[in-house]
Amino acid sequence: MLVMILRLALLVLFIYVIYKTILFLRNPDRRLKSAQAKEYFYFLDDQKNTRKNLKITYKGVLFEGTKHIPAKDHPLFIHTIFIWTQAAEEKLQSFSTADFTELENKIKQRYPDCKIDWDASIQKWKNKHAEGQ
Repeated sequence: MLVMILRLALLVLFIYVIYKTILFLRNPDRRLKSAQAKEYFYFLDDQKNTRKNLKITYKGVLFEGTKHIPAKDHPLFIHTIFIWTQAAEEKLQSFSTADFTELENKIKQRYPDCKIDWDASIQKWKNKHAEGQ
């Protein structure tokens, strides 16, 4: 009888370990950090939740964005997305105007009718970079 209980406990433990491993591998935050480390593009967003910020990683830089709705009457319509980053300016040096345009296009694929506002530091960098070209 004791052997059966131990076998059952081991089976339950094995199933629990497999379950936790699957949860770990499917974790979107882990995927975001992995994509940032590998400098891949990754878009983390819950389109059904207008209050949850979106996160984008592109060329190793993590961008965050807040979604703004015009009124509480239309919670599914995103009017404006404000995007910022806490990355050092050295990381943004590798970005070109085409990279920011590509980021905007990726956002517009998910939110076609929204206006994209960049943080003042990013906008200043974009303007300085556009003047230099």
